[in-house]
Amino acid sequence: MISGSRLLAATLGRISPRYRTLGDWSETYKQIIAAKPVSEKTKANRRVSLGHILKGIGLDRTISGIKPHEIAGMVMQVAATRPQCAKRILIEAKDMFSEAVNYGWIDRNPATPIKAPHVRVQRQRLTLEQWRQIYAYSQAQQPPWVSRMLVLALVTGQRRSDVCKMRFDDVWDDHLHIEQFKTGERLALPVGLRMNVLGVSIEEAVESCRDYAVGDDYMLRKHNGKQLVLASLSSRFEEAREQSLPVFKTGLPPSLHECRSLAERLYRAQGINTMVLLGHKHQSMTDLYNDDRGLSRGEWRTLSL
Repeated sequence: MISGSRLLAATLGRISPRYRTLGDWSETYKQIIAAKPVSEKTKANRRVSLGHILKGIGLDRTISGIKPHEIAGMVMQVAATRPQCAKRILIEAKDMFSEAVNYGWIDRNPATPIKAPHVRVQRQRLTLEQWRQIYAYSQAQQPPWVSRMLVLALVTGQRRSDVCKMRFDDVWDDHLHIEQFKTGERLALPVGLRMNVLGVSIEEAVESCRDYAVGDDYMLRKHNGKQLVLASLSSRFEEAREQSLPVFKTGLPPSLHECRSLAERLYRAQGINTMVLLGHKHQSMTDLYNDDRGLSRGEWRTLSL
C-alpha cells in the first residue's frame, strides 16, 4: 500500500517539488555534496550526517511538511549520548534545507531556528612537560619513527594526516611544502623555523628522519621503507602516553592531535603567525587551538613594560 506522502510525491510532486519527499530531495543533495570542493573524507563524514537526518525524520516525509520541532527532537535524541555528532547533524540539516530553499523545493528552512546543543570540551590539552615525557618513552621503547613523528608534529604544527604523508622531496627552496589533506590548503613553511623551547628547527627534524630506516621517500616509514597508516601514529602515541603519564582522572586524555594545539601555543609565544602555520583561514579558529582549557589557571600573568 502506498503511503499518503508517496502518493503526493507521485502525483502533485510532478508539478511542484514541495509535495515531494525528503528521500527525493536527498538524491539531489547527495550530488550537491559530491560537487563540494572539499576532501573525500569530509564528503564521507557529511554523508554519514545526512544518513542520520534521513533515518531520524524519515525518507517518506513530504519535505514541505517538516517542522522545526521534529529536527530539534532528532538532534536532542542524538545529543543525549553523542553531543559532537548531534552538532554535526544540525549543521548538515541547516545546509541541506538551505539548499532545498535555493532549489525551490521549500519556502523556509525548518532547521534555522534550532540552536546547536551545548558541547562540553572534555579532551585534555597537552603540556610541553607531558610531551617531553612521552617523547622520552618513545625514544627508549618504541620504533625509531615514533619519536621522529612527535618532533615533526610539534615543530610543523600539522595534523597527523599531513605528517604521515610528508616526503623528503616536499622540501625545496628552503621550505617544507604541505598540501593539507583535510582542507587542501597549500603551505610553505621555512625549514629554518625553530621551536625555541625545544631547540629544534624544521630542517633538523627532517634531517633526523633520513637514516633510521631504508627508503628515501617518506619521512616517517616502516623499517622496510613503506608508508605508515594513520592508525599506527595514533596507537603508538597512546601507548607512549599511557606508559609515561599518570592516569587522567577527569576528561579524556590528550590525543596525538593535541600536539597541534601545543605547537600553536608555543609558537604564538615566539611571535610566529600561527594562523598561517596551521593553515586556517580565520583567526577565530586558531584562537580555539590557543585555548589551553584551564592549564594556566592560577598562574601569574606578568605585564611587561
